[in-house]
Amino acid sequence: MKLFAARAGDCLGVVVPWNEWRFQYTVKDVARPLTGVITVDGRRFECAAGSSWGVLDRGRGRWPYRITWNWGAGSGIVGGRRIGLQLGGKWTAGTGSTECALFVDGRAHYLPDEPTWSYELTDRSRPWRVQAPRVDATLTPFHARVTRTNAWVVATAIHQAFGVWSGWLADDDGERVRVDGLLGWAEEARNRW
Repeated sequence: MKLFAARAGDCLGVVVPWNEWRFQYTVKDVARPLTGVITVDGRRFECAAGSSWGVLDRGRGRWPYRITWNWGAGSGIVGGRRIGLQLGGKWTAGTGSTECALFVDGRAHYLPDEPTWSYELTDRSRPWRVQAPRVDATLTPFHARVTRTNAWVVATAIHQAFGVWSGWLADDDGERVRVDGLLGWAEEARNRW
């Protein structure tokens, strides 16, 4: 595999404080332009400039034993601009931090309000909707994935939907930036660790 990421611009770095001893530092870096080639089992996949995107997710900290989160991301070109969306939820509620931002041509616009997520886990074809004062975005899935692990003390259940985003997010000046056609995902993860 040989990939090159062009200078992507801003990323979102957030510290989420649950208490004096428990916190999570996370960096979300979406809409990273990629070029190059990926080879899997002898098959080559070209990553063309302007249509190939990477997402980098890094974190460090001390999580609570039980935690649930939502995460959504999308990347692409809309109206001639490079657009990235980064939406988080549930795990940051009540902390004064969010994991939400809009990226326009590499510039981050932080979204300070905890979003509301609406989705139906029993029907994987249903859209996932995310709303906040500066967000009204919907992911329409074309593929869904569920993974579960239960080792009594440690357990996970992750529902992921991969699809196409539509709607808008507002930048720092209040402009509603369309996200129609961005490829991405939305997920709910429930962990006990």
